[in-house]
Amino acid sequence: MATVNLDIGGVLQPTTATVDQSDYDGDTLLNARALSPTTTLNVNNSTGSDDVLELQQTISVGLLSTSTVNLGDDANVKLTGLAGVNVGSTFNYNLSEGSTLEMTSDFLSLGLGNSINVDLGEDATSTFIYDSTGINVELSGYPNISGVTAGDQIQVVGATSGEYVNGDLIFKNDQGVTVGRFNADDLDPDLVRFEGGNMTYACFLKGTHIATPEGDVQVETLKAGDKVLTASGGVATVKWLGHRTLYKSRIPAKDAVRAFPILIKKDAIADNVPHADLIVSPGHHLEFNGALVPAMMLVNGQTIVQQFERRSFEYFHVELEQFDIILAEGVPAESYVDMGNRSMFQNADEVAMNPDFGPSEGRPNIEGIVIAREGAIVEAIRKQLLARAEQLTGAQRTTDAALCVEVDGHIIQATPEFVKEGVYRFELPENAGDVRIVSRSSLVRDVTHLARRDIRRVGVGLSAIAFTDSNGRHDIDLMDSRISGMNKAQDVKGTAMRWTTGSAVIPAGVIQSAGKATLELTVLRTYTYWLDNASEQAAVKAA
Repeated sequence: MATVNLDIGGVLQPTTATVDQSDYDGDTLLNARALSPTTTLNVNNSTGSDDVLELQQTISVGLLSTSTVNLGDDANVKLTGLAGVNVGSTFNYNLSEGSTLEMTSDFLSLGLGNSINVDLGEDATSTFIYDSTGINVELSGYPNISGVTAGDQIQVVGATSGEYVNGDLIFKNDQGVTVGRFNADDLDPDLVRFEGGNMTYACFLKGTHIATPEGDVQVETLKAGDKVLTASGGVATVKWLGHRTLYKSRIPAKDAVRAFPILIKKDAIADNVPHADLIVSPGHHLEFNGALVPAMMLVNGQTIVQQFERRSFEYFHVELEQFDIILAEGVPAESYVDMGNRSMFQNADEVAMNPDFGPSEGRPNIEGIVIAREGAIVEAIRKQLLARAEQLTGAQRTTDAALCVEVDGHIIQATPEFVKEGVYRFELPENAGDVRIVSRSSLVRDVTHLARRDIRRVGVGLSAIAFTDSNGRHDIDLMDSRISGMNKAQDVKGTAMRWTTGSAVIPAGVIQSAGKATLELTVLRTYTYWLDNASEQAAVKAA
């Protein structure tokens, strides 16, 4: 554990110190040791590191203190401990653009009777994560929250609902137990929205070109009163342009599919459609012959991909005087409809006082336009896009899993002896060590014509693992937690099955064979896989 000392004078560091998150990896704790009654620690992130700085604060015994931690742009700090604190101390945390502060129960349980102040930054978009697991929130002092503006997020672990009552933000779990409570005076109740941690966005990424009568313009340059072209050949008037910046560090894994951008590559839909790479939010509906389909339902892993690695991205959405279909990089796409989520945009305050901007009842009916998120319409569109992806990229799909095992860097193929359908045997050397089960793999949604949101990576579906050595045949528990690289078990017509991720490892300690052994894998299912290079395609054809 690294330590930074905060002290007045002497040989130790001064009252104020500055550290850089980039200097500490996610496995390193930084102990901020306060030896002075008033200390300030500045945390910067000069290189944009994704690692979280785990911070433990220690106050000298017998000292009533005021400790301030300032988070710079994109800093990500997790408070994991608190020690040596007397009742009556004050802890201040000030956030900046793109920063994230997380308080764990290890920190909160030792902070009872002290004042905790969190300022989300009035000129910033930031995130506060609160995890009170294992402590009684109702008996704790409530943190004070200030500086809340449109775009900020407060995430409470385990919460399924929330309410704003008499200046308090109250979060409860599915049992009705309070798991988070904050003093947050002066918030506008009309702008406080609880969505159980699930957020949806329907926007264009910054830089997207929108068709206007004068030619294509970047979406962020549009303003109220500007004219845009509609897919039907008409002209519509811009009413409002909403925008919102999101950061990878603050997006929970369960919300990733609904948050990260979808890239639709040039020509992915048809010749010159889009006429340049188009990036939209997952929930943004695109129009296909009268059907509006969310972008997330079009992903194929080749010409339409989801960009989970983006560190930050800014979404824009165009609201028209009347809902219509506009053209983004030549692709027909819906205009914005207020479904009760306007406050999620950072500039929601621009329309908050305008009586013409109330939530709508939904997308207005347009003759010949339907909403399609699953079923035959979406399946037909996905089939066309998959075929076009093969045509454009040269990639092919196969159902051959290319199953083998790897031991000490050596590939072992299945023996040719037939046992029964779906059973593969591999002769292992003596003292084999760890055994890696290797196969092709795909994200579930990428290669099927069915409308799926499943982003698991699957290789082969195993229903049984066994090995035979000089002592006989031994079954290996498919649920053994020591086996890595496996998805959760699922029931297939009464049989338990686990998909590998394409690279599963059975540790030597699980097999414990006496001398040479034969590994037996029972494959209940395989999947469809993309072949992305010529050598793989040639190998499949030769087989």
